[in-house]
Amino acid sequence: MSEASIEQRLRRIEAGEAIRERLHGYCRGIDRRQPDLVKASFWPEAGVEYGIFNGNGHAFADVICDSLAAGGCEATHHQLGNVLLEIDGHTAISEAYLTAWHRLRREDGSAHDCVFGARYHDRLECRGGVWRIAFRRLVYDWVRNYPDTADWSVGALGVTSAVATIGDGREDDWGELNAALRRVASLHSAAS
Repeated sequence: MSEASIEQRLRRIEAGEAIRERLHGYCRGIDRRQPDLVKASFWPEAGVEYGIFNGNGHAFADVICDSLAAGGCEATHHQLGNVLLEIDGHTAISEAYLTAWHRLRREDGSAHDCVFGARYHDRLECRGGVWRIAFRRLVYDWVRNYPDTADWSVGALGVTSAVATIGDGREDDWGELNAALRRVASLHSAAS
């Protein structure tokens, strides 16, 4: 095996990891309502096609985070599954499977859950050593609406709000963890 092939393989591994970190950072930004972290996933001129919003990625970050924070959607949880990548120099194409949970409030104040199965189709570009999304399309595969939602005061399998930490979309009550996560997020944002 030649040195060049080892270097090429290492560059591909590093690129793949940088892309995956960017995709995961996007999900965290959405779930924590942090538009700057969402924006850090996109090049300034990036386009997005979400069905509910088609336009610029940075504009989407503001619209979605403002919308989620304004109410109607108490909490979200975006989780990526399979991430397939084709990397060709400074460009890449990816498909990332997504399961997205949303706790929604009806007009009468009652809560219900909605879960989407979808895929992010992305074209990414590396500029100055930084990978970001240049174009994203969200493909919806399935949806499931649950008429109600879990009541953590009752819980399940012995896990209740009385005995466990229940997340609500805000920062967790752990200063050291929050500081570390902010440092990671700033690394992504600083690479602008």
